[in-house]
Amino acid sequence: MRPVAPWFVASLCAVGCALLPLPVRALDGAAWERVLVAHAGAGGFDYAGLARDPGGRADLSAFLSEVASMPDDAPMSAWLNAYNALVVSSVVARWPLRSVRDVPGFFDGLRHRVAGRDRTLDEIEHGVLRARFRDARVHSALVCGARSCPPLFGHAFVEGTLDRVLDELVRAWLAGDGAVRIAGGRVTVSPVFFWYRGDFEREAGSVVEWIRRRVPERWSAASIEGGVSEGSYDWALNAAP
Repeated sequence: MRPVAPWFVASLCAVGCALLPLPVRALDGAAWERVLVAHAGAGGFDYAGLARDPGGRADLSAFLSEVASMPDDAPMSAWLNAYNALVVSSVVARWPLRSVRDVPGFFDGLRHRVAGRDRTLDEIEHGVLRARFRDARVHSALVCGARSCPPLFGHAFVEGTLDRVLDELVRAWLAGDGAVRIAGGRVTVSPVFFWYRGDFEREAGSVVEWIRRRVPERWSAASIEGGVSEGSYDWALNAAP
């Protein structure tokens, strides 16, 4: 066999490399991690502290610049981080604020640059996170800036540990009275279970069964045998005391 000229091999490599799919650029969550570690706590998010923290605001701005150009096919962890960071940024930009409901169009009007497009928070939640990933556990990880939201996770989500972390967040969420309250044989649940009933029914057949599979040990499965009623939702800002 006649030896192949080096220039021909190089040409083939160039063509082949051009045809290979480019690796998806990961969203760097380091800056968002620093913001969370410094300002997220069990008592809520310290918006006032972040508003007074120029380094923290610079980190948040740097992270949102990454969010603006992240790939549209970024994994769920990236979209969760993007949503929560946008909520925090939108509150701090209008600080002081008593409730996100005091901002017209907070969820369905304000537009943010995400993955090369201008999107509302509702478009991210319903059009991407719920529609694309179809995992009801996202409701324990998305934090809308209200007291009745689940607590904001104190670290940036990472795809490699996301499954475990979501399970932990669900259990922590259900352990609090804000998600499920059982008293005197009556079960009251967060309106989230009614607003997004279909997400929970798709995975478990019913809201009750979805809760039963994940209910904390301090409640017996028998205690939620019956139906559930919808509780109230506190839209006051989830600000740290």
